[in-house]
Amino acid sequence: MSNKHLAALPLGGVGIIGTNMMVYEYGGEYIVVDAGVSFPNENTPGVDVIVPDTRFLREHAKHIKAVFITHAHEDHIGAVGYLWDDFAGAPVYASPLSAMVLQGKLQELGIKPKKGEVVVTTTREQYKAGPFSVEYVPVSHSIPEAFALAIRTPLGTIVHTGDYKFDAAAPFGQITDEKRLAEIGKEGVLAAFGDSTNAQNPHESGSEAPVLEHLTQLVKDTKGRLIFAAFASHFGRTFEVAKVAVAQGRKVCFLGRTINKFIAHSKHLGYWPKELNNWVVDAEEISGLPANKVFVFASGTQGEGGSSLTRLSQGTDVRGIKLREGDTVLLSSRMIPGNERGILNVIDGLSNLGVNVISELTDRSIHVSGHCGQPEMKRMYKLLNPRFVVPVHGEPRQMKAHAELARAEGYTPVRLKGGHKLILAEEGAADFRPQLSQHTYPHGFNYIDGLNILPNDPLILKERRKLGYDGLLVASLAVRANGEWLSDVALTTRGLMDEVVQADLLKGAVAKTTQALEAVFRDGRIDDRNRAAEVMQQTLRRYFKQERGKQPTIVTQFVQV
Repeated sequence: MSNKHLAALPLGGVGIIGTNMMVYEYGGEYIVVDAGVSFPNENTPGVDVIVPDTRFLREHAKHIKAVFITHAHEDHIGAVGYLWDDFAGAPVYASPLSAMVLQGKLQELGIKPKKGEVVVTTTREQYKAGPFSVEYVPVSHSIPEAFALAIRTPLGTIVHTGDYKFDAAAPFGQITDEKRLAEIGKEGVLAAFGDSTNAQNPHESGSEAPVLEHLTQLVKDTKGRLIFAAFASHFGRTFEVAKVAVAQGRKVCFLGRTINKFIAHSKHLGYWPKELNNWVVDAEEISGLPANKVFVFASGTQGEGGSSLTRLSQGTDVRGIKLREGDTVLLSSRMIPGNERGILNVIDGLSNLGVNVISELTDRSIHVSGHCGQPEMKRMYKLLNPRFVVPVHGEPRQMKAHAELARAEGYTPVRLKGGHKLILAEEGAADFRPQLSQHTYPHGFNYIDGLNILPNDPLILKERRKLGYDGLLVASLAVRANGEWLSDVALTTRGLMDEVVQADLLKGAVAKTTQALEAVFRDGRIDDRNRAAEVMQQTLRRYFKQERGKQPTIVTQFVQV
C-alpha cells in the first residue's frame, strides 16, 4: 500500500461512551480530534478518571500536527491535560469556551502552555495542520460552542460530526448550521464519522423549548425550597430556570465547583444573563431565607460521591443548607448507563428525608437529550450526502443501529474497530473501498490514580478488586537469624472475617499453617523463606476457600528476632 493514504485510528470512543479520541492520518502525518475521559466504576476502585492509551501518539509524536477539540464536555476534553506531553507541543485548537475550560484544567495540573500551543477558533476559518485543513461548523448540543469538523485532505473531505442535534431553541441560540453543512455536502464528502449515542431512538431527541416551558411551570408551582440539579455544563438550561426563580422572588445559590467555573466563563464570554445580577447569594445567606425565597443549584446528577446533591441526600449540612421535609428537588437530567445505582441511592436518600423528588423516573418532560435521534441522523446525512458513514461515539449496540440506519437510507456504512486503522482512501485508487488494517495498534485505557498514571488493565487494580471482594490476610512468622522459628504463625485479617466472633476459625487456620510448615521444614528451621511463604499462602488459601468460600489476598512476612 502506498504511503499516501487517508486513514482513521480510534484510540477511544468506539464501542464505549467516553474517552473520545480519533486520530486521522494522511501520508504519515496526523491530527487528533478530541481527548476525553470516562469515569470509574466498581471495576476501577480508587481511580479518578480513565483516559485513552496513547502509546501510538508517543511513538509518532513528531508527526502530530494538531489537536482539535469539538466541545467542552469531559468525554471530549477532559484528558487533554493528562496527555499534554504526548502531543509533543502540537497546537490544540478549541473554541473560546473550550479554551477557557482547557486552560483551567492545565492550570490545575501545573501546566503552562507555550505561546501558540492553545489556539482559539472561530467559524468559517480554515485551520491548516500539515496536509489537513479543518473548519469548525456550529451544531446544537447541550453545551454552547459545540462543533462538527470539516476535515479536508488531498484524498477527500471527512466530516466529524461530534455530538449534535437539530434544535431551533438551542441554548444561547446556537443552532446547527444546516446551510454550511449542505454547502460542504455539495463540495463532496468522502466519509462522515457520526455520533451514535441515540442511534436506537426512533424519534427526534427533542427541543429545549418544551423542557424549559415545563420546568418554568414546575418552578412556579413549587411553594417551598427548590433545589435544581442538572449537568453543570448545561448551564444554558440552568440559567433559564434560575431566571424564572428570580422572577418569582427567589434568591439563587450555586453549589458546586464546576458550575461556578462555568459561571465565571459565561460572564467572560457574555453568556451570563443580566436578570441574575444582584440575585445570587452564598449558601450561608440563603440558609436563613424563607422557604419560598430559595432556589439552589446542586451538582451531582449522576450520584457522584462527593457532590452537593449526594451529600444533601444523606442529610448532610452543606455550607449551612440541610434538606428537610417539604423541599423539592428537580433532577433535570438522564441516567447515564452505569450510574443507575448511585442515582437511585440519591433519590432514595431524598425520599427518606421527606423531599419531593421530580426526575425522569416520574416525569419524562424534565430533560431532553443533546444527542441526535434517528430522524436527525437522516437529516444530517441528507445534508452531507457522504460516500461512507462511519459510526463512532457509542457502545456496540448503538453503533450497530447507526450502521443499519445508514444502510437503510442508501449510504454505505463502514465498521470501525478500536486499535485498527480504517484506510479510507489511497492515492491513485479512485475506486478504493475502505478497509480495516489487520495489524492491531496500541490502544485501550490508562487510569489516573492520584498522582500516578496506571497502564492498561494494571495489576494494582486487579489486586484492589480482589481485596474488595475477598479481603486481606497477613501471615507473620518470627524467626531467628539461623532460621529457627519461635512460635506459631500470627494471622491478622481485614475484610475477611470477625476475628473475635470467629476466633475458632482463626485458630484452625493457625494450626493448619503450622502443620504445613512442620511437614516441609522438619528440623524447625526456615532455610528457604520463599518456599515457606509459598507453603503459608497455599495452605491459607485452601483453608479459607473451604471454610469461608473466599480466597483472600495473602501477605506473608518474616520478623527476625
